[in-house]
Amino acid sequence: MYNSPANDKSSKIKRTVLKIILTAIIWLVPLPGHAVFFRLDGDRLWLQADQVPLADVLGQFTQLNVVVQVDPDIRETVEAAFRGVNLDDALNKLLDPYDYVITWKMLRGPLGRVPKLQKIEVYRPGNRQNVRPLPQPPARFQVTRGVAGNQPEFIRDELLVGAAPGTTYAQFKALMDQVGGMIVDAEPGLGIYLIRFPAGVHVENILERLARHPLIAHAELNYAHRLPPPPTHRPSVQVRPKIAPPADGSVPVAVLDSGLDPAVGIGPLVTAAWDAVAPEQALSDPSGHGTQMALLASGVLAADGLQPGATPLPLVAIRSFDDQGVTSNFALFQALAYAAEAGARVVNLSWGSETDTPFLREAVERAAAQGLLVVAAAGNQPSGRPVYPAAYSAVIAVGGIDSSGQPWAQSNHGAFVDLSAPAFATLPGGSSGAPGSYAGTSISAATVAHALGQYLNRHPTATAREALKALQDALTPPSGPNYGKGILDHAALQRLLAP
Repeated sequence: MYNSPANDKSSKIKRTVLKIILTAIIWLVPLPGHAVFFRLDGDRLWLQADQVPLADVLGQFTQLNVVVQVDPDIRETVEAAFRGVNLDDALNKLLDPYDYVITWKMLRGPLGRVPKLQKIEVYRPGNRQNVRPLPQPPARFQVTRGVAGNQPEFIRDELLVGAAPGTTYAQFKALMDQVGGMIVDAEPGLGIYLIRFPAGVHVENILERLARHPLIAHAELNYAHRLPPPPTHRPSVQVRPKIAPPADGSVPVAVLDSGLDPAVGIGPLVTAAWDAVAPEQALSDPSGHGTQMALLASGVLAADGLQPGATPLPLVAIRSFDDQGVTSNFALFQALAYAAEAGARVVNLSWGSETDTPFLREAVERAAAQGLLVVAAAGNQPSGRPVYPAAYSAVIAVGGIDSSGQPWAQSNHGAFVDLSAPAFATLPGGSSGAPGSYAGTSISAATVAHALGQYLNRHPTATAREALKALQDALTPPSGPNYGKGILDHAALQRLLAP
């Protein structure tokens, strides 16, 4: 079909007008009872607000992982209209007559040093000591299945993006201007940037556009994962573990889960702790699942049929899941990186989903390449379908056996399962339940993680490959097809840890 110059010019004008309309739409962020345009890109701010409470405007910064502290006596409403204004200039006008301090950090990655706003403090002149954290609801991941409702769960309004080699920050920033994205964080080891968009943006359409762009090496949705709901069996009395400090120089086991309840009393074992969901908060455990796994992975408690070790292992506790039991790929990337930096040699992942993503595969492969033994649960539904991250070749996938040594009826199975271990344990209250006997491949994975941690602490010069070979050689031979290469029972553990 032939287009005349006039028609071509008309088409360009229509495309330009459409782009302006779409750009305006993606800036719109709804607030309770208000509407405000908000976008922050580096040191440039887009903001339009008409008699909006200052706390609501500042709350938009917290959505970009910026820590906001405010004098609680400041209760102003503000009017503003900024379009790509320098942040300092915008805040001077927005916060007049108050004082403020902003703190920056540099995100490292393939784009070089990218400036990222880290903290804002707002206070009356001379009263900086009065600032308090801006009240916020509990940190939760907002999940969706996309516009059509047929996607695996992912985090709303977010994408993970890797820049093509040679891309400059200026080029990347210009591209983000076009699609309305904001750089929230970066995982330098993987070269991945977390990009957030104002609420209501059709990120699936933007993903398709970015996937074809020459400046982008790879982009994907920020997929979500959930903790398993383990079944609880017969109730029992409260378990009170006896805590002995780990031996000096012991190598810790890392647990990436729902956190750690300080009331359980295993604080002396914790060599490092971090909240990947709300980094500014002290570590806690809203559900209890992570505390249960920490007790097992450290060896304070043991699965049924096994005995706790004489000395528990040190622990790296990382809260990766929110209080609804949801995490994101990006939170997991950061948690894995933290575990490696904290000196862990074994990482326990007592959860999984059927969502296979290239970025998650790359993250666990990188952890394994750094010498970490990554252990994951095979799943609590006997579907025979692969569960990730357990099904990745760089991960040790663990199925479950019952008290008689037979495959647990609810344990997943399949060619991806590497071995099986006891799936029952008597545990303190957790997983939103009471003290009692719990079951799940979560328990099986934590049991294997502890066994590997024990081996490495007895053989500190052993490589990850050598420790895995020792585990495989020690396993009790399987009596059926659903066990993997063998069973980690009491006899196998004795063989593994024999002098």
